[in-house]
Amino acid sequence: MSSAQQAGESHGQAQAKTEQIAESAKSTAHSMVDKAENATQSAQESAQQNKDQQNPGFLQQTGEQVINMAQGAVDGVKNTLGIGSDKK
Repeated sequence: MSSAQQAGESHGQAQAKTEQIAESAKSTAHSMVDKAENATQSAQESAQQNKDQQNPGFLQQTGEQVINMAQGAVDGVKNTLGIGSDKK
């Protein structure tokens, strides 16, 4: 096998490995986004239950702030990955 063939084969293997790693990272990021969305939804439901119970106060305000921060983080990750609803 010539060195050009070996170099071409090595390049092909490196490119395949790079694509595999990128796909794995993308899959992991999607999984993290899903988990963050689930956590956000759970926090929103909990905050709504607290509102329904007429129990306003420090904890409710803190919960709402956490929800807003979590949603912002989810949106940021989605936009970074190009899977946000803003991208068309």
